This record gives sequence, C-alpha cells and structure tokens, in this order.
Amino acid sequence: MNFDPASVVSQFTKLADAEVKTDEILAPYTSYQIGGPTTIWVAPETAEAVGRILEIVNAAHIPLFILGRGSNLLVSDKGWQGVTLYVGENLSGWTIDDRDASVLAGTLLTDFIHIAVANGLAGMELMAGIPGGVGGALRMNAGAFGQEIESVTVSVKGFRFDGSPFDAARNEIDFDYRRAPALENAVITSACFRFNREQIPVLKQRMQEILALRARKQPLEYPSCGSVFKRPPGYYAGALIEEAGLKGERIGGAMVSEKHSGFILNVDNAAAADVYALIRRIEDTVLKSFGVRLDREVKLIGEFEDTPG
Repeated sequence: MNFDPASVVSQFTKLADAEVKTDEILAPYTSYQIGGPTTIWVAPETAEAVGRILEIVNAAHIPLFILGRGSNLLVSDKGWQGVTLYVGENLSGWTIDDRDASVLAGTLLTDFIHIAVANGLAGMELMAGIPGGVGGALRMNAGAFGQEIESVTVSVKGFRFDGSPFDAARNEIDFDYRRAPALENAVITSACFRFNREQIPVLKQRMQEILALRARKQPLEYPSCGSVFKRPPGYYAGALIEEAGLKGERIGGAMVSEKHSGFILNVDNAAAADVYALIRRIEDTVLKSFGVRLDREVKLIGEFEDTPG
C-alpha cells in the first residue's frame, strides 16, 4: 500500500457531507453478495463532495473504485486495496418537470422507471427489472427489448477523476453497445432525461409484461451479477454455454443457472474465486467447442488468481 490511510481518512472526515469508514466489507453492497473489505469507504451525500473526494484521491495517487448499486461486477475476496467511492442511496433521487427528469446517479434504475411510468413518461419501460443504478446504466448504455438509455438521455453531469467538473450533452457521448467510452473517465453524479408522453395504463401494462417475462426467463431467486457475458456477434452466450454442456455446472458455491445459462449464481455462499473459476471454465470450454471467444460483461474488481477450473 503506497498511501497513508490515516491521512486520507483525516481529510475525508473534514468533509461535512460524506460518510467515511475503514475496512468496510463490500459484499453487502453488491448484487452477488460477494466481496472482501476496502481500505477506505467514503459515501458522499452531495455532488460537490464527490468532486472534493476525487481531488484528494487524485493528489495522493490512491487506487480508486467507483461502486454504484453493485450489479454487473465481481469483487475479489481480497477486497479493494484503496478508496471505494460509493454512489448509492446516499446520492439518489429525482425531479420531474413535464417530459423532463433530472435523476441522481445512485438512484436504482428500476425504481425510477416505475416513477416514470406512473407519470406517463415513455422510453424506459421496457428496461424495467434491469438491476443497478442510473450511473452504471449510463456507463454501460443499459438496454433491453430494443430500448437503450441513450435514447432518452439529454445530458450527463459529474466529475473527472482529477475532481474537475464533467458536463456532457447527448451528442458529446459516444454511446455504443453496452458501453459509453466518453463516460468511462468520469464519476457520474446526475443525468437529465427527456421522455415521450403516453397513457399511463398502456405503459403500466407494457412494464408488467416485461417484468413477468424476466421472472419466467431469468433466475432471480439467487444472487447474481446479471448476464456474465456480452452477446457474441451471431450467437447467444447462454445458448453456447448450454450447448457446451455447462448448464448446472458448479464450482464451490457458484453455479451456472439451469434456467438461463448466461447467469452464474451464488447458490451457497460462493467466494469470488468460485465465480471466477467458473467464468474461466466457461470461456475455455466455449472457445474449444465452438471457436467463439466470449467477452465478459461482468467487471472484475480487485485481485484474482488464475487457477485450473
């Protein structure tokens, strides 16, 4: 560790609008319910505090992990040796003005979608049930059933990693399939969205149909990160994994879902090492069986060791 945690904690605690902890276990903050401790945990309660925290971290050259609502990632059993900047319920909420909405980055995406639908705002209802926060959804251009968050985005605000303000209009953000490179070097604090008007009963029915479809097709009964792999061109990751004979495959407490093979579940207090070993086994098997190299959608946080799976 190349920084003095006590000094950094001292600087953070001088911020009136941030909660600071040391050796905080990250597992409860992730959808996988997996992950070791972080050296320093800081949860800002205002956008301004985010900028000041980033200035401190940047000046001290400290490893930084931005943790939103904890989906789409796997945190190492060793945790994170550095600062974890948490953007969750501490930085959540929204305001709606006619067809426009301003939403804080830590807001649960599915919570806001319910609110949008209740206000007759169309454009996100097919994304209902996608886990995670608004900030993470923007960074990965989350989408489902033909809708993507880029289609309703007007602007995004936050801070660059050096603490300087970041403010980008929609035409300045190069949204792509499950990524937005222009947002990768910033901590998002809020975004503005613009919707179309539609009848509330129609939107509610559409949303409920999507939620019911997810419940039928996706394994929601165990912790997971969502889809582990991106869809390879011309294929479906889940279908390839199933055809490779890996449905129900298990390492430790981690198991390939028998309902949807694109999901790896934490079925019995799985360690991050269990999930990672299963990821590697899937990648190797699919490559050998079909010549297809799967691209991970899940992000690995911290240190992982390659061991025979």
